[in-house]
Amino acid sequence: MIDLHIHILPGIDDGAQSPEDALEMARIAADSGVRAMAATSHGDFSHCDPEEYLNLYDRRLMEFRRLLEEHKIPVNVYSGMELMVNRSFLRLAEQRPLPGIGGGRYLLVEFLFDTSGSLALERLKRLQRLGYQLILAHPERYEFAKRDPERLKEFYREGILLQVNRGSILGQLGRGAARTADWLLSMGLAGLVASDAHDPVLRTSDLEETARILDLYYGGKRVGNSAREKSCQNPEVRRKYKQHLASILVILREI
Repeated sequence: MIDLHIHILPGIDDGAQSPEDALEMARIAADSGVRAMAATSHGDFSHCDPEEYLNLYDRRLMEFRRLLEEHKIPVNVYSGMELMVNRSFLRLAEQRPLPGIGGGRYLLVEFLFDTSGSLALERLKRLQRLGYQLILAHPERYEFAKRDPERLKEFYREGILLQVNRGSILGQLGRGAARTADWLLSMGLAGLVASDAHDPVLRTSDLEETARILDLYYGGKRVGNSAREKSCQNPEVRRKYKQHLASILVILREI
């Protein structure tokens, strides 16, 4: 398995707080079948100097890779960030390349949870016009999506990959998130499932149980399949969506 959303670099955000925590998260992930992950620390550039933060991230990533090698934990860790899309971020996007998964053009993005669906989609389209491919982190947790999950079809049609959280599937992030995650998976709109792990105890990197649930309850509607409803049955939309999923796997294999 590949986990494209995990806060495993120690001491850089609200994820792993020590090298020991980070190593334990890596062990848990490896034991559950994860062989590759993107270390997606939070990236909110409205509160820090982007260059300083990106340099700090690069140092922590190299240090963590050395730790994994020393402790012989069989997980490959790639670069990436969970990028907060706000006005500061959009200005930055006009000025410099953004930190994508594995250094590529795929961005893992998020919003404040009370952001409206129309504003979120408008800002993501701006990033697409700059040539980026987008993965929307935990769409099931946004208030607009919990009120009206159908709104997420608009994101799907635009080729934005929808990444559902492990914790939402397991019912750990509230009933609204659980219901919306179930809807996304049942409709076949979810492109990815990831841990969004922050620690080795509560929000962990163990994807084994999540994989069993996906096989048991959603096996006939595999993650990444197109929705079955007429409004999402456009063959070109399905083709582009699957192409994006395949491209991410190619990026990871080539690094």
